[in-house]
Amino acid sequence: MATMGPVAFAPNGEYLAYSSPDGTLKIWDTATGLPKHEYTPSSHLSSTCTCLAWGPVRRSSPETPRKKKRRSKQSDLVESVDLVALGTASGSILLYSMVTGDLQTQLDGGHSDTVHGICWHSEESTLYSCSSDQHIVEWNLSKGKVKHKWKADTNSVYSICLCPGESALLSAGRTIKLWDLLTRQVLKTFTGHATEVIRLLCVPQSLEQNGAAGDALESVYNTYFLSAALNDRLINAWQIQKSSKDKNSLAVFSLPDEPVAMDISKMSSREDPLLLGVVTKNGQFVIFEHVLNGKCKKPLQPKLSVQVATSCSEAEVPRPIPLLAAQFTNTREQQILICHGNFLKPTFEKLPYRSEESDICLIREDPSKLVLRQDPGVSKIKTPATSEDVTVLSPGVMAPAAPTLSSEAGKRKNKRKSSVNEMSMEDRLNAISIEKSTEQKSVSHPPKADTLATLLAQGLQSKDKKILNNVLQHTNDDIIRNTVRRLPVPVIIPLVQELSRRMHGHSQSGHRLVKWIKTVLTMHTSYLMTFPELVDTLSTLYQMMDARVAMLGRLSRLQGKLDLMLSQITSQTPDEEEATVAQTAMLVYQDESSDEEELMEDIVPSHSDSEDWEELELDEELELDANEREDEDEDMDSSSHHSDSPDEDGGTE
Repeated sequence: MATMGPVAFAPNGEYLAYSSPDGTLKIWDTATGLPKHEYTPSSHLSSTCTCLAWGPVRRSSPETPRKKKRRSKQSDLVESVDLVALGTASGSILLYSMVTGDLQTQLDGGHSDTVHGICWHSEESTLYSCSSDQHIVEWNLSKGKVKHKWKADTNSVYSICLCPGESALLSAGRTIKLWDLLTRQVLKTFTGHATEVIRLLCVPQSLEQNGAAGDALESVYNTYFLSAALNDRLINAWQIQKSSKDKNSLAVFSLPDEPVAMDISKMSSREDPLLLGVVTKNGQFVIFEHVLNGKCKKPLQPKLSVQVATSCSEAEVPRPIPLLAAQFTNTREQQILICHGNFLKPTFEKLPYRSEESDICLIREDPSKLVLRQDPGVSKIKTPATSEDVTVLSPGVMAPAAPTLSSEAGKRKNKRKSSVNEMSMEDRLNAISIEKSTEQKSVSHPPKADTLATLLAQGLQSKDKKILNNVLQHTNDDIIRNTVRRLPVPVIIPLVQELSRRMHGHSQSGHRLVKWIKTVLTMHTSYLMTFPELVDTLSTLYQMMDARVAMLGRLSRLQGKLDLMLSQITSQTPDEEEATVAQTAMLVYQDESSDEEELMEDIVPSHSDSEDWEELELDEELELDANEREDEDEDMDSSSHHSDSPDEDGGTE
């Protein structure tokens, strides 16, 4: 369902008010379906309507002739709704009167930013409003001025609601706060939503509780209220307890889509179940039936779902018609007042509520094909009566001239001479485009899936492994994020189951599948929480991943020990490696020249030659020793000879 402006039924169900995106207020009579009022503020384009609220139901006696004066009894009172409050983006509040059909009062000076919520006091002439300027304002409507103003939050305040007894007020921003209207102090704080709380609704008290007397503030305790948050498919139920410090919700209502509007049926006693009706963003109306008594562990599912579809032939596929608003009539026979179609011509119906049924599908005509019928006798355009002899001329239009023979002959010549060359460029382009469009229409092409989201949805529905493998092989974070964001909601659960099944397969594909699982759980957490049957699937997936990660610590320690051992081994062997490197020659050069070999042999003797040299040296040394000995012997002989010769000479003498 497309984004629409604020819409609300009157408390008695007599009218439906809607503010269009351009700021126009439209009010329909639900009994006849005809528009009752339409009002366009002077600043509707610059300051559009952001919220609206019907005033309380006023009871008055019917008009009687003056002569017949009598006391009005309770049965003679008539319920009527007089005012509609409109909050604007500029911070002002407009009060539209149903009696005069015009703007009655404009409240300024209270807020400096967009007004998000408005609620009325049922008896006093008082109005409460909240805004993005973080303040709550209490207005005195009789004077048209601000009565009290206080800061309610550090962020924007999106919704407010008066509690039963109207002595306390609930406000919602990031958290929900309970205020005492006399002291304007916080009595209690409730937390439980991940996003901003945009809707609050107090559960009305039963007739027994309304009859009980007591302190005004004491009547607030032990009552219940509901809250809905932005982009959340859950509605939380809370209980206001005086002594308890528990800030968690008592029950959670699971929805197929985000809530747009909520309504509660009045209860006659405490034992009666709570009937909660919610209009969702996809155009459905779901009803919950539950007795608020203690906490619920599992989210509550709707008991009845109401949908509207178009009537069609067997060959066509019916299309859903969105439900725009719904409300319980609170009569003896429990009925539901619904509005469906579009706001050009909405359709109103009353349906009986039967607890035995689980689904209701209404077949109605397609509102897009409905033609706004108009009485042919009623027309705002008046055509003057003219005779056939009179020619009526409009500004800028000349009277048609009588055709002549020469003109007809000229036309025939022009028709004969007209060719493609005389056509203008615009005519040629139009002719080409027409030819291409006819060719494209004649040739039928099979449907193509242009996005990964469409392919993934088709693969999950048909369980085609080839399509799933092609889509799930992508590892780019942006592609995965955009694909998961564009997936339709009914495909999210099959995708989680398929990813869980693949994770139990081969471990090599785990790094790709983990990115998909992380993205799905991050973007659709609130939706997945509404399905308790996924606990088994996610628990097995968690156990499998835990088992795989459990071995990571041991493997890391083993890798560390191996790295330490290898580093020690490499640190002990560098000297040996250096020695081997020094001993081995990096380059060996060999030349085949014979002359150089001979020269090298002469310069560097061989091993055998060296041995010969050594032998020669020994022989020479031995010869030298022998010669020296001979010389010594000769010297001895000569000395002995000289000593003997003088004696001989003297003897001779």
